[in-house]
Amino acid sequence: MKKLLVTTLLIFGTLFLASCGKDKDKNKISLSYADWGDQVVNQKMIDAFMEKYPNISVELRGDISGSGEEFTGNLITASEQGILPDVFATDNVPVVVDKGLTLDVSEYWDEDEDAAKVYDFMAQTAVYGTKRYAIPSFQFLKGIMINLDIFDSANLTTVEGKYRMDDNGYPVKDWTFQEMIEIAKAIKSDDLTNPNAIAGLDTWYGTPDFQQVWPMMDDPDLMYDTWNGEKFNYENQYWIDAMKAKVELHQLTDGTTTRFTEEQLAQNENLNGYLIQTGHAAMDIEGSWQFWVIQQAHDEGMNLGFWPYPQSAVSDKFFPPVVLDYQIVSSQTEHPEEAFLLAKWMTFGYDGWKARIDILKEQRTEEIAAGEAVTYLDRYPVADYADIWTDVRTLISDAEGKEIEGLAYTFDNIANGKPDLDKWIPGYRDFWSWVAAEDNNYSWDKLVTAGTTAVASYAKEWNTKINELFKDAYEKLSQ
Repeated sequence: MKKLLVTTLLIFGTLFLASCGKDKDKNKISLSYADWGDQVVNQKMIDAFMEKYPNISVELRGDISGSGEEFTGNLITASEQGILPDVFATDNVPVVVDKGLTLDVSEYWDEDEDAAKVYDFMAQTAVYGTKRYAIPSFQFLKGIMINLDIFDSANLTTVEGKYRMDDNGYPVKDWTFQEMIEIAKAIKSDDLTNPNAIAGLDTWYGTPDFQQVWPMMDDPDLMYDTWNGEKFNYENQYWIDAMKAKVELHQLTDGTTTRFTEEQLAQNENLNGYLIQTGHAAMDIEGSWQFWVIQQAHDEGMNLGFWPYPQSAVSDKFFPPVVLDYQIVSSQTEHPEEAFLLAKWMTFGYDGWKARIDILKEQRTEEIAAGEAVTYLDRYPVADYADIWTDVRTLISDAEGKEIEGLAYTFDNIANGKPDLDKWIPGYRDFWSWVAAEDNNYSWDKLVTAGTTAVASYAKEWNTKINELFKDAYEKLSQ
């Protein structure tokens, strides 16, 4: 009888525990995540998240393929099939808002302590009316990649009224727009047929980006591309002056920039390609996502640095131009609060950044032990975490601990960074498609042909067009 009682209790206990286990599983929340970044790091980040939050299970989705625009297109397809990830990256916030993929996370953001530490200029982005449809994830730096070896050979010294050089023969860190242009003219090769010819300045995707950055440096009240929080201001004199400088520089084919004639390219094949990487450009307007080029150059015995973007000659404050990425909490999620927690972990959150730093330090240790090139961190926090930033600095150094030359100046001013608009301003990409259209009487190509005297009239037309496109798109998204 006693044996039967014990057996019955054991069976009952086993059933009870099994029932509790099932109830526990029922209470476990399942989420999914997708972006186009380093999937090994992503999985480690997710593992760390699940360790901290054992009640949440996260699947790293590998079925959303591609990057950038392709990735966003595949998200839309997934949404139509009802399999949208709970949290995901996008290259264009207005597109996914328009398609109904996004959740307004204002209630979570507004009450979050870490969100309060996100830099103001960045926290103000991706808000439409009273709705926050996206979370700024990482900031990338825009600056000037320079070939230190070319500068060493050039032996440039300060020329009064043109440019200032430091004791090492490099541009001073607080250089101005005009100084960069004058240095490009001074350091370029006169003979472009020489196989060792050097171009002065590679530009931002083929054209100088002056009108997007210069005005925000000159006028503290302007953001990127003259945005002031309500509208664009292309008729501002700072924009007109910057565009004149842009057109004037873009018209040159003398090696000041990497814009060459077909004859020049035929005469010297070394003028083709990505010249800062091949050692045939002294400077390059670039983003930190290209730090792999600095890493590769280091391994090949070529020394590249990353100088701060030039500053204004009329303002003593430096506003580093930065490029933002964004992540979204899905409108289809069944667990919005937990999805926001995951998005925070993978983007701006302090705990998430602590975990990311540990993962990247471990990765670096493994690279050094294996005799491999160390990976430079190319994306940075959007929030003011002093200790995190200290750790970040160790991850933009080589195996011997030498930081990328010139980068410190930008980091020292990162709290003043002004973000670009490409991924979050409604109507912005449509405007640039209009600017590039061949049938547009006010296209960029036609402006280059017309020259600097036409800039003021183009400014009026461009200003009208971009504000019309913005207004129409914004009103639709903020309803």
